Amino acid sequence: MIRALVLWSAMALPVFGEPAPPQPGPLIAEIQVGVFCALQAMDQAPAPGTVSGWIHVPDGEVTFHWPDRQVVPAALGLAFGVKARLLPGSAAAFAEMRVYRPDSATPEVWPATFTDLDDSVAFFRFDYDRELVPGIWRFEAWQDADRLYQVEFDVVPAAAVPEIVQACGAVS
Repeated sequence: MIRALVLWSAMALPVFGEPAPPQPGPLIAEIQVGVFCALQAMDQAPAPGTVSGWIHVPDGEVTFHWPDRQVVPAALGLAFGVKARLLPGSAAAFAEMRVYRPDSATPEVWPATFTDLDDSVAFFRFDYDRELVPGIWRFEAWQDADRLYQVEFDVVPAAAVPEIVQACGAVS
């Protein structure tokens, strides 16, 4: 009886992946990860290698409201991502961002630029219900055959982290 109760309790709990710690490559001086409220309108830039065909371009600096957080509630208006900067004295790196979603075998890709003077920011904002996919999402930045960094995020149901969803006023 107790054995059945323990088994039933374990099945009732959500099972989430454990995101790996950020993995900066040898050219990265600083890397930050986090979650932020992104309910404001943003500009867009063409990105034909993405599902939507474009990426968001923020008007100002992106501030992580929950820095160092890799567990993300799946809620509209929330965003999660990576800020990275090259080592001092490094030349600008023209790179490719790749985001691997748990519901797709191929990554979404778009061009990115990295420098030693300013942060390069790559993020994903939940705009549509179809994007609220739980599981491990992986961000990678590549310059030719060299990986600049890899970061994983665990997207969980919004109800698992209600304090973040409520703080942003996001809906899911």
